[in-house]
Amino acid sequence: MKKNKKYRWGLRLATLALSSSVLFSTIETASAATYTVKSGDSLWKIGNQYGVSYQTVMKWNNLSSSTIRVGQKLTINAPTTSASTSTSKPTSKPTTSVVQVAKQQLGVKYTFGGSKPSTGFDCSGYVTYVLNNAGISTARKSAAGFYNSAKKISSPQVGDLVFFSNTYKAGISHVGIYLGNKQMISASDNGVSVANLNSTYWKNHFTGYGRL
Repeated sequence: MKKNKKYRWGLRLATLALSSSVLFSTIETASAATYTVKSGDSLWKIGNQYGVSYQTVMKWNNLSSSTIRVGQKLTINAPTTSASTSTSKPTSKPTTSVVQVAKQQLGVKYTFGGSKPSTGFDCSGYVTYVLNNAGISTARKSAAGFYNSAKKISSPQVGDLVFFSNTYKAGISHVGIYLGNKQMISASDNGVSVANLNSTYWKNHFTGYGRL
């Protein structure tokens, strides 16, 4: 009888020790991790992998700009057990941030070749500015350049790109950002403004949607 009692106490102690081990192991997985930036990465992609916004990643690393470089080491304070592997792709884009940045520039004048609020935008300069300030790193491209690098889609989501042809020149010549409900925002002759894709002019020049 005494032997069985000692056995039960020993079993309880062993179970307690195992539980403590699991607890401390779980705590360790929640510690900070280091992420190495690879080609094609942007802060929003990295943040999406860890279930946080790109602004949070910037805050973790005291970054004043969304620009990152290949090989750069970033501190990630999210639990590593909840993150995807470095080769996984994000399931969605930070569409809210894209639209927020896009609408902040409403009314900025049109300037051919312009790419910043202080001097004005043309259509592709505007898209370049919005994407980079929403955490989606991209080089300056023309409307045709964005079209060539984008994945063509038939069912657009908010934040996707919308393309037009033969506006002021032959071929792909205008690009805007899709807002949903058949509306887009772009830098046109009237400056940065919202337009209805069903309007006669845009409907006649519509080419398609794209996703970066």
